[in-house]
Amino acid sequence: MTKISDLLDVHTFSDLQLQTLWALEQLSSNTQDRFSGTDIANHLIETCGVSTSRQAVRYALEREKSVAHKNKSGYKLMEPGKKKLLAQSQYDKVIFIEANKPFSAKNIALKDIFTGLKGETLICDPYIDINTLDIVFKNSDKKKSIKILTKNIIDKPNGTFARHLADLRSEGYKVEIGVYSSSDLHDRYIMDNKTFWLSGNSLNHLGNKESFIVCLGEDIRQSMLATFNNRWKVSSKV
Repeated sequence: MTKISDLLDVHTFSDLQLQTLWALEQLSSNTQDRFSGTDIANHLIETCGVSTSRQAVRYALEREKSVAHKNKSGYKLMEPGKKKLLAQSQYDKVIFIEANKPFSAKNIALKDIFTGLKGETLICDPYIDINTLDIVFKNSDKKKSIKILTKNIIDKPNGTFARHLADLRSEGYKVEIGVYSSSDLHDRYIMDNKTFWLSGNSLNHLGNKESFIVCLGEDIRQSMLATFNNRWKVSSKV
């Protein structure tokens, strides 16, 4: 999953607290989200070449209690800390998705994005299911062509996805699905002929966890458009 810190260069921060928050998010995963001051300092020193210490990391995190929570297992990055990182982004169009608000994410945030799309819509998402089709139904214009490139179709109960896709098409939605099974398909994004939106989480699970969607530049869009088209050509169509 793409993280806020993936979009930022830790070496551009003059403030140690921002560097510490960056490192804390980089270290975090689905299986571990708490780390000691020593863990964070070592990551900054050994991996990033940033000169610091455990004591300095501890002071940086604790001078503003809301950005990280501390217990005996270590520090955990909190929402204010993530927002502070997000504020350092050079990108003007950033949508922060709060945790446990899937309805708002799928029916407000995505609605704003889909409404602004022009021409053919291209979606890349490694994992899709009937909820992905529901997002298309609720947020897109049926007059627009939509291509969805994926690695895995979650079909539970068996046959449900095919039925929902057939129903969607019967109502006039121009939806194509391409399955590209290579392991290098891992990014989640939406693009049209002018914009490129990178999502930190799969669309069907948007709002279950804290995440973000950020609008990147034309150079990224052009590069990813070529990648999308090349993978689409060799994908298995559903």
